[in-house]
Amino acid sequence: MKRYEAVALLKELGAEHLLQPTSVLIEQRTPDKYQLCIKGDYDLFQMESFLKKYTLEFEESTKKGLCIFKLQEKL
Repeated sequence: MKRYEAVALLKELGAEHLLQPTSVLIEQRTPDKYQLCIKGDYDLFQMESFLKKYTLEFEESTKKGLCIFKLQEKL
């Protein structure tokens, strides 16, 4: 996703009360694509349902937290 899309996604997740972040990182995946990595409190089932609506994929990592990216960008 584009950087501005990652910022908009973070705002929407907050507005929907789907997470309480303790840290947020917008990380570059490829030269023009980014992923949103969030550490904090969230309900994985609700988050997964929300992300499916936007065809977004996620990975969980102990180091980075929940990383969200567009499905076609998966490495």
